[in-house]
Amino acid sequence: MKKIYILLSLLFIAVMFSGCGETDNSTSTQNQLPPQEYNKTFTLQGKIMDAITGAPIGNDSTGTITMFLIQGDADRGPTKLHTDPADPLVGEYSISGIPADIAGDPVLYKVVVYRQGYQNFEANVQLTATDTNLTIAIDGTLNMIGNIYLFPIGSMPGTVHVHVLSPHLIPVPGATVLLQQNVANNSVTAITGNRLVPTAGLYTSMSAVTDANGVATFSDTAFPLVLGGSYNAVVKPLEFQGDELAGTASGSFIIGTNSLHQTVNMATAGFSFFATSASNQVPGTITPSGVLTVSFNEPINLTTTGFTAILTSTTGTVTSPVQGVLSNNNQTLTITPEFTATPTGAGASVTYSSVAGQIILQNSQSVAQCGGASCILFDNGANGVKNVTAGNTNVSGRVQLIAN
Repeated sequence: MKKIYILLSLLFIAVMFSGCGETDNSTSTQNQLPPQEYNKTFTLQGKIMDAITGAPIGNDSTGTITMFLIQGDADRGPTKLHTDPADPLVGEYSISGIPADIAGDPVLYKVVVYRQGYQNFEANVQLTATDTNLTIAIDGTLNMIGNIYLFPIGSMPGTVHVHVLSPHLIPVPGATVLLQQNVANNSVTAITGNRLVPTAGLYTSMSAVTDANGVATFSDTAFPLVLGGSYNAVVKPLEFQGDELAGTASGSFIIGTNSLHQTVNMATAGFSFFATSASNQVPGTITPSGVLTVSFNEPINLTTTGFTAILTSTTGTVTSPVQGVLSNNNQTLTITPEFTATPTGAGASVTYSSVAGQIILQNSQSVAQCGGASCILFDNGANGVKNVTAGNTNVSGRVQLIAN
């Protein structure tokens, strides 16, 4: 029996050594998974400060700081919190061991801070670690800065005034303005200025309509404004002075810190300046007098009132340049030719063109924009004024005097 055991042992050793020096070219390595890391955690850190003075807040005879991260059923205190007013790091805090949301659906946590003499602070925080390379390998150091500003008791949000202007800087009355709380700021990728903004309620949009001066008013007595909250003013689309104005939003602003006067310059859904009609817009229209009348969607001025006039006729002459006259609150331009000899012949016409003339909007005193440059009447290029009633083609300077 002992001899059999020895033989089996020697046979096993021989088999083991027989495999030495051989190369395994199998593709088993292709089935290896990339590095896996689970249960990654974040650290949220920052400073607690007075929203009015910017001074760090600690504990003193007037009160103490209480801070929690509400993580499901667990109410967690800070891992670190400097509360001694004599400490150079007073107000600094950190909360570690917060589960990270790895490129999944948003996971929100609530941070609350209480301090006597200050209004309570509550903010929703999203801590997401995005795996951009799809390797499921996340950096071992996950951190987010979130500074917290507390408002003293008695501080009021104040009245927010939203000034709505057209693309030509004209106040827009009758516009509906929505004031929406921006609750997407408290995340690693979207946070602005490393400041946690508080949240409250169901974040419903507050609505107001601009007055005759183009101002929508949101008073702190009539609307539930959140001190320190981040907001956007959104103006709904409307038509104004012939313009189709697209819905436009302001940048985000903080109630109680940023200016209470916010301006929204509306964008256009089409052309912001155009001709509403022209007396020669219908092809084949015969105007023996040669008069051309063009109306615009808003008042204008001209850098020059002189227009070149070129006559196409078998006989006859025309004075050039000829003067254009503005009327109807400067929304209508009329050009009347002076013929020194009566035009004759089939197909006679007169063609007007500007003499280095630019159109200036009367209300804003800025050069109207056509194709990103100054508008020039009767320009067939990108800078020509569009005629919306003639299929958005450029306004033509040709007036037919006699039929072909």
